[in-house]
Amino acid sequence: CARARDGGERRKRIGLYDARRARVLAVGDGDFTFSRAVARALGGAGVTATSHETRASLDAIYGERAMEETLGELERLGARVIHGVDAGNLGETLPETVERGTFDAAIWNFPCVARDADGSAREAALGGFDARSAEELEANRALVERFVAGASEYVVKNGGEIHVTHKVGMQCDWGIESAAATTAPGVVCAGAVVFDRMSYPGYRPMKALVAKSFPVTDARTFVFTNAEDGASITLAEKSKLVSRVNTQ
Repeated sequence: CARARDGGERRKRIGLYDARRARVLAVGDGDFTFSRAVARALGGAGVTATSHETRASLDAIYGERAMEETLGELERLGARVIHGVDAGNLGETLPETVERGTFDAAIWNFPCVARDADGSAREAALGGFDARSAEELEANRALVERFVAGASEYVVKNGGEIHVTHKVGMQCDWGIESAAATTAPGVVCAGAVVFDRMSYPGYRPMKALVAKSFPVTDARTFVFTNAEDGASITLAEKSKLVSRVNTQ
C-alpha cells in the first residue's frame, strides 16, 4: 500500500486514509471490496463495514463464494461487518454497540436509492441504471442529505469527516456539496478531490442490486467536516494521491 512520511517515520496510507485516522465507517459498500482494501492497508480494527442488503441478498447478487471470501477476510483482519444498515437512517439501523462520535470518517461511495420504503427494489436499480427522472434525482438528493446528517453524529468532534463519492456528471443535479446546509448544523463541505479507484487495490465499484461494475473516471469525493475552522484534514494532506478540484 502507499505510504507517506510523518515526522521521519513512514506510515501506512491508502487513498485518502492513513494509519493516524483509521477509524472509518463505510456504508452501502456493495460487495465490500472498498472496506477490504482499507482493512488490508491499515488493519481492520478500526473499520466498520456495512451494507443495506442482508447477507442472503448479497450472496444472491454477487455470489455466495465471492462474498464468503471477502467477508471472511474482513473478519480475519479484525473489521466489523454489519448488514441491514440504512445509510439514510443510521441512528435507527446501526446497533447501539456502534458508538457515536468515534469515527474519523464516515464514507459512502456512489450512493443511490435502490429500494422503496417498503423494501421493494426499484426498477432502475434492478436494471443497473442511474437515476434519471426528476423524482429519482430528488429521492437521491434527499438520501444524501439524510446520510450526512446521520453520519455527523458518528464522527469525532472538531475534525470528523464525511466523504461522499459520486460522478461529476450527476453533481449539479444532486447538489452534493450542499447536503449539509440544512440538515447537519456545524458541518460544511470543505471541497472535493478526484476519486482514484486505483488507489484502492481490489476495489470494484458495483451497482446496488446487480453484479455490474461501472466506470468512475469522472468521480469526485466530496469532503464534509465538522472542524471549527471548516478546514479538512484530508484536503490539507500534501499527498500526491490528493488532487484538489473546485466544488463550484
